[in-house]
Amino acid sequence: MNAALNKKLHRKLQKELNKRIKETFSNTIDNPVLKAHKTWAIISEQLLAMLGDEVHNQWFRSVQPLVMKNNILIVSANTPFAAQWINTHYQELVDALILAQDQKYSCFFIAPSRNPN
Repeated sequence: MNAALNKKLHRKLQKELNKRIKETFSNTIDNPVLKAHKTWAIISEQLLAMLGDEVHNQWFRSVQPLVMKNNILIVSANTPFAAQWINTHYQELVDALILAQDQKYSCFFIAPSRNPN
């Protein structure tokens, strides 16, 4: 694929994602779980486009959005290691994607708590 076509497709994707983000935030979504799912779906789609299938499947496929409240999106990784890895290696990218969409919220990756049994 030539560079001009690649740039055009990238701009088209960016425009569509911007539209979806604005629709998500402009709609009055009172349910913080639903809002988390919609918001994470947009971010995840952008991560897939930027990182490719292999990286996305390795680190983000199993991430589950939990809640979005007070401009904070909380998502859960499968393991403490995965949450730490994402926070260390991909948090800046996620923050940049959010900032690029002119949104003012934060995304935090957490791990499920372990049972002390």
